[in-house]
Amino acid sequence: MTRTPSAILSAVPWRAYLLAALYFLFPIALGASNLVLLILLLLWLASWRHRETWTLMRHTPIVWWLAGLYLLVLLGLTYTSASPDWITLHLSKYARLLYAVALIGLLWQDERAQTLALRGFVAAMLITLVSTWLNVWFLLPWSVSQDLGWGVSHHVFGDYITQNVMMSFFAIVALHFGRTNTRPAVRVLWFLIAVLAMISITHLSKGRTGFVLVVVGLVAYVLSTVRGRWLVLLLAAVVAVAGAAFTSSDLIQARFTSAYQQALNYQADPLSAIGHRIHNYTTTTELITKAPILGHGTGAYHVRVCDVMPDPATCSTYNWHPHNQFLFLGADHGVIGMLLYGGIFVCMYLVARRSRSPLGRPLLLVLTTLMLLDSQVNSPLWSSRESQFFMYMLALFICIASNRGPLTSPEPRTVDGTHTRPQ
Repeated sequence: MTRTPSAILSAVPWRAYLLAALYFLFPIALGASNLVLLILLLLWLASWRHRETWTLMRHTPIVWWLAGLYLLVLLGLTYTSASPDWITLHLSKYARLLYAVALIGLLWQDERAQTLALRGFVAAMLITLVSTWLNVWFLLPWSVSQDLGWGVSHHVFGDYITQNVMMSFFAIVALHFGRTNTRPAVRVLWFLIAVLAMISITHLSKGRTGFVLVVVGLVAYVLSTVRGRWLVLLLAAVVAVAGAAFTSSDLIQARFTSAYQQALNYQADPLSAIGHRIHNYTTTTELITKAPILGHGTGAYHVRVCDVMPDPATCSTYNWHPHNQFLFLGADHGVIGMLLYGGIFVCMYLVARRSRSPLGRPLLLVLTTLMLLDSQVNSPLWSSRESQFFMYMLALFICIASNRGPLTSPEPRTVDGTHTRPQ
């Protein structure tokens, strides 16, 4: 019997290996990861099965919220005042919402692909972590930062904020592997990796966001895994460790001291990191009030925010993004856009709470917390590497947390070397 192209593609294990390559490449090589993503999408479309897609959409409501938000972006084209350049940029940036939908379709109920994808991400973050530490003593040609020694900021790929966002999640992933592995030597190794990852954020980076994210992520992890009297003790331990890290890191102390001063003097110095954000929050909120339901249209923020600037001549300084994803969506797509984005978090939380996966449940809760917190001080759907990180990991952990029934491949192993079990 002649096999259709769809059947041939479905029978080939291309999916798992390409997914592993995608999750390995996006933290360290954006261009290469985009090429792998394109290949994945083309092959997925070629092997698309309508019945399976409908089943997936019925079982994963988050797909509707992700696709719905992008449809709202398309709707915003009908009433925007933005230039074609801004419109094109928005369509490409927010297309990652649809990429997340496609990745959910590719990873759904395929524990082998999920395991390989997670291994790919872990491998990339291990390379980043090792390179960050080597940066203290050696000038690495592939590293962005080229400063030696302690007391300076080290980051390897992209910028320090994005690296710290990903590293904060990776640190908790490593902590989870150490906590759940049954072999003492492997447990110690993962705990050591988790500690080194956290120190790379607190002592080898000048960023504030990473420090806050890793502390809040630890709290979320403890809340999702511990019950009874140990809960209070471990939460107190997290606070104590955070305090010790803060007091022992001159970089972190200097950054938070400067943040406090910048907040006090934001009106006199609106160009500082904190002053810039406060200025953005104020002007963007005012812009939202002028079109609260549907906003001003796709990409219109970059143009219309100039109308509410105290000094329109400074518009180009502030109109890239408002450092808050909810406000960004509110300016362009109104309350509806903000609610759709909020719905994504509600779906992530509900999937995590209902999950029986010992891996997916706590780590999806942590990812939800980190993405929600980052959305208050950054625009994670706008930043290229942050957007890829959150959308790709959202897809992966939604699928891991939703696993049910028998395994789809013979006894695959998880990243930490233990066998996976049916959920």
